[in-house]
Amino acid sequence: MKTLAVVTVGLAVDATVTAGQGTANGTATLKSRKGPVTVTFTHAAAVAGPDVLEAPIRRLVLSTTDVSAALKACESMLKCSDGGIREGLTLDLGHEPRHGFWFVANDQLVQHSGVVRPETVVLTTDTPTRIAGTFTLDQQASGGPVVQVTFDAPIVKTLGK
Repeated sequence: MKTLAVVTVGLAVDATVTAGQGTANGTATLKSRKGPVTVTFTHAAAVAGPDVLEAPIRRLVLSTTDVSAALKACESMLKCSDGGIREGLTLDLGHEPRHGFWFVANDQLVQHSGVVRPETVVLTTDTPTRIAGTFTLDQQASGGPVVQVTFDAPIVKTLGK
């Protein structure tokens, strides 16, 4: 009598990574007039292109929803390079000695923008197709947000002006 042994090997693949979508893990909290507002980031994507002064930047978009399709459909840095986020944060990488950011929450009813020093962003991956790393910020004393997030973002499109 022969015995047949069947071995099943399971392979779990994260669908987010498979699809080329980016991930984010972290939060931003801003004290508003009605109390603190916290946004939990779960998605990350980036676009490359010129800023308003035509300097090259990469715009990192951290959000609560996947906006990569909106970014891929976008044709202009000036019109839609934030992906239409209602809750999230954009960070413009490339402006030395400062990076500009824009934070939105509560369906854009709460907004804050400012600049940060480059050392608040530590990149672990920096290629023409992907950026990954951490963004840590505490501007609470000046009325700004507290941000702690790790991200891995594909650069989904290079845009024109």
